[in-house]
Amino acid sequence: MAVKALKAQLRKQAEAVRASLSETERAENSALICKKAVRFLEDRLSFARGRSCTLFSYVPFRTELDVTPVMEWCWELGGTVVVPKVIRDKKLMSLHVIRGNEDLETGKWGIREPLMSAPVWRRAADIDVMLVPGLAFDSMGGRLGYGGGYYDAFIRRCRENVGKEPFKLALAFDAQIVPEVPMDNHDFRVDAVLTENRQWILPQA
Repeated sequence: MAVKALKAQLRKQAEAVRASLSETERAENSALICKKAVRFLEDRLSFARGRSCTLFSYVPFRTELDVTPVMEWCWELGGTVVVPKVIRDKKLMSLHVIRGNEDLETGKWGIREPLMSAPVWRRAADIDVMLVPGLAFDSMGGRLGYGGGYYDAFIRRCRENVGKEPFKLALAFDAQIVPEVPMDNHDFRVDAVLTENRQWILPQA
């Protein structure tokens, strides 16, 4: 079966599995995983030792893992949080600085996005960590996205135009881990995956 068909099949399965988790289970495990993520970032990176961070985060939607506590941790450190606004006609994301939930509004598709007044962030090279959304992940950093290609395009632009990319961290429920994610040449792998019970850190190039 072609990779595109395999991805489509796995998306349906992964969406159903994540949706089958109870609201309580998602909330409790989101909080647990975010605590693990904060400890991981403080231990692995230098944010807690005199330098604030710049965090690129998705804004959780529907059954996605709620990464709000990681954003709050970054704000408490005096860091910068940037979130995406999708530009569908150009197949791109613009990044905007937010200082709290009050800087978000519900967009056309029901997804919370930064207000039009939120400052645009153009310094991709200064992003330390990116919290990567996805439907499924594997132990080798494989990621199954939602099919839009926006995050793949962002990483590609970082590699081509900036020469560096942020540390790519995936926070996921155990139920989202699969034996292998089908990958195309343009797909990127994350640098680490954290769940409520497991952790994978991929070797850095």
